[in-house]
Amino acid sequence: MSHQPEPADDTARIKERVQAQFAPVAASYVTSATHAYGSDLARLVELAGMRGDETVLDVATGGGHTALAFAHHARRVVASDLTLEMLCAARNHIAVQSVANVAYCRAAAEALPFAPASFDRVVCRVAAHHFADIRAFVGEAARALRPGGLLLISDHIGLEDVELDTFMDRFERWRDPSHVRAYTYAEWRTFCTAAVLRVEQSEDDFREPYEFASWTARMRMPDDERAALERWLISAPPHVRTRFEIVVEGERVISLRGTFGLIVARKP
Repeated sequence: MSHQPEPADDTARIKERVQAQFAPVAASYVTSATHAYGSDLARLVELAGMRGDETVLDVATGGGHTALAFAHHARRVVASDLTLEMLCAARNHIAVQSVANVAYCRAAAEALPFAPASFDRVVCRVAAHHFADIRAFVGEAARALRPGGLLLISDHIGLEDVELDTFMDRFERWRDPSHVRAYTYAEWRTFCTAAVLRVEQSEDDFREPYEFASWTARMRMPDDERAALERWLISAPPHVRTRFEIVVEGERVISLRGTFGLIVARKP
């Protein structure tokens, strides 16, 4: 499956939708256990191969958990985010940890305001599926990296099976209208190759299932929309329910599972 860049007017609408979606819920992302304690966070740091003297850019920092994790292993971290409220929530979260080597910058992932070859590592955790132009982001990350630097991605991963991929994107976007697309490993390799980055590793991330009530509450889904999503999930074909581990008790969805993975690409 191939996904073309969004037209300029669509790109602007996507960015507006992202900010509208996340500004009111910034605090909930700081306290989200999935974002704060997910096993992928430690794995990203491990894959980064930190020595302690690196400069790191955390793109779309969200609640600041990734920036904070890398701050303990880097000389300096810059946390960026498009949504000002999210950036402020991240700063407040990190400030109480007595961490002083993190700076903050409001920036779109597709137009990073940094000089070429400014960073040893660029990391983006559970955010790339929101970006209006994924190719532009990867290109900007490559530009900002020093030779030998790494781009590290943790995100939703699309599926090669079209039916399952479409189903997953629909429930992700239903819950969060700012969700643009989950990309397959093959698509990530294409994006990286175009930006002259070499994918060195890709691996599945078998994280905990979504707990339906808290997963939908975090995005403040209206009751009628949450109920409609629940009915749709329950009515899914058996093989689809099995693939996404949709657990139903009575007439309620208890949990379901998305697909996630990690990608590491190096700038020659």
